Amino acid sequence: MQKKHEKWHRYINTDNVQNVEQVRQNTSLLAMISLAIVVLSGLLIANYDKYSPFLSSSLAGTLILVLISAFLFYLTSFKQLGRIVLCTGVLIFNACLIYSGGTENTALYWVMYYPLIVYSIMGPKWGSYFSGAFVVMSFYMLYTDGIVIASYGDAEKSRFLLSALVIIIFSFINEYYRYQSHSKIETVSIKHKQDANTDALTDIPNRRFLEASYFPYLKTNAGLLLPASLIMTDIDHFKVINDTYGHDVGDKAIVHAVNVIKKALRNTDVLCRVGGEEFLICIPQMGIDKATKIAEKIRVSLQETPLILEDGKPLTIRSSFGVSEITSSDDFSTAIKSADDRLYKAKEQGRNRVVAF
Repeated sequence: MQKKHEKWHRYINTDNVQNVEQVRQNTSLLAMISLAIVVLSGLLIANYDKYSPFLSSSLAGTLILVLISAFLFYLTSFKQLGRIVLCTGVLIFNACLIYSGGTENTALYWVMYYPLIVYSIMGPKWGSYFSGAFVVMSFYMLYTDGIVIASYGDAEKSRFLLSALVIIIFSFINEYYRYQSHSKIETVSIKHKQDANTDALTDIPNRRFLEASYFPYLKTNAGLLLPASLIMTDIDHFKVINDTYGHDVGDKAIVHAVNVIKKALRNTDVLCRVGGEEFLICIPQMGIDKATKIAEKIRVSLQETPLILEDGKPLTIRSSFGVSEITSSDDFSTAIKSADDRLYKAKEQGRNRVVAF
């Protein structure tokens, strides 16, 4: 069974799986920012001589918070803070509208849909926080004497709060189950992608992982991870093991070799099965000299750690190694070929040895 949270899983490119929800929230945020800027600016320009100083100041203050949220979201790494600032600004503006009554005392008709907006932008958790604050604020302002200067009838206030609660309930249900559905689909999609990048016998990554995920990751983070080294290795005389002991023992020999190799590697190193008995070890932030010593350490460990067969007899496993170095993000193909050529050179020189130059 595949182990959960394998270290190398973090390198698998799952952006296309995880970005769907992010794009939806970002689109809602962009729509809200754009609408807020257009509406608030339009109201200020068209009614600067009609609105009270308080209402004009509220509009201007909210517009400033909207612009700050846009700056935080699009020009900094504080994207969640940008969302929070936007929703907080609109919440404060709603309080000002309820206080003043807005134009012709129509404020309650405009602020009612605030929960729908925050659920769309923030998701079920933060949407509930802001919606709860909105209800508490509205109830306190509407039912505390002397808080607001606007005049609202009892029926108007109760219908507004009831309508807002209905919107909150259905917005939460929709957002919560949509979120749960997306999370399950995302989990399944990521699991399928992990399975596609995993060797079924050994639970280590396969060749697909190298080409689709790891090498693109190294290229993107070349400044941090290069120079790196590659160690190509395969089990010597593996066909003899299969022919003598059977394919079941051959599979056990491969798994045994993987377990021995893993003990010599760091958490940041990646071991891949790229062929039947052939493996590629990727070692970031390490030059060829040190990588050659790692290869020699693995070679000795394999030779000195035999596989114990069912009858109790030891089966010594020997391997040959080819080592190369990656110094540029454009060197992956060349480095793989060099490591492969040196592996075959090691075999030509008698096997069970490391060739790095």
